Amino acid sequence: MVDTTDCLSEPAFMRRVSTFKDHIWCRDIPALSPLEISRHGWHSTEDEFMVRCSSCQENLSLVIPPPDSGIRESCVKTAVERLSSGHGEFCPWSACSNPLSWNRVKIPDPDDVARTAVKISKIGVKLPFIRSNYHSDWENVIRKLDTNILGQIEDEQIRKFSCVLALCGWKDGVLEDTLQDLYGVRRIGIWNFVSIQDEEDILEAQRVAEELGQTVEDSSNLAPEGKVYFDPVNEHISWHPLVQKRDGVHGWRYVLTQLSRSVTEDPRDVKTKRDPLKAIKKVRDILDQR
Repeated sequence: MVDTTDCLSEPAFMRRVSTFKDHIWCRDIPALSPLEISRHGWHSTEDEFMVRCSSCQENLSLVIPPPDSGIRESCVKTAVERLSSGHGEFCPWSACSNPLSWNRVKIPDPDDVARTAVKISKIGVKLPFIRSNYHSDWENVIRKLDTNILGQIEDEQIRKFSCVLALCGWKDGVLEDTLQDLYGVRRIGIWNFVSIQDEEDILEAQRVAEELGQTVEDSSNLAPEGKVYFDPVNEHISWHPLVQKRDGVHGWRYVLTQLSRSVTEDPRDVKTKRDPLKAIKKVRDILDQR
């Protein structure tokens, strides 16, 4: 059993989210996304659409009929209600859930971004090459990150791409040559993507082709077989907050806007404004101890 303090434990919430690795949960039902399910104390059992309470151990099926069934909407409504009512009689989750804000995109601490980038950079030239249309928006934010931390990355291109990956919610994976999202749900092998080294080889091949009087219209045609260019946002799982929209704006764009504003402020002001949720959590903890 867990007590009600688990309702305020973000690490416990993240562990529950990490159990929803199966792509069957990518079904475009925001009210039943893994984030919302986890917020109410449930984790995946790895049995199709079956979840279990981390406290009372009750099981709950979240199977939803197809759109053309005629009963889908009512089934979704019932399933959403069961996220709270499906717990055992004395289960704390029936009356208490994690804060709704934990489901939403979070504005990362710039220093944490820099430290994550340093770890990612260890992959070196095997890192995915990120095309300019994916990293140009972030360049102003990257320039404002802590140079003392990022100074550990000597290569400028590796530094830039590592920062973009960190800003877009990636970190170095547990397994060699892998990246994973912050939930530990989406894990990718970087060997599936055009790397920095691959791109250098492609540019060299283009140069040679031009010297021979040949024209290469699409550099993608020169990419190693089976490899594609990495999209740091859309490689995320579909229910990830960076991919989802908030007030009509994609999560990654919201993060970019907020960080762009913060880097133009006085650093002393930014320090006091950073992560207001931490202050809220402290108040919750104090009240919970009474």
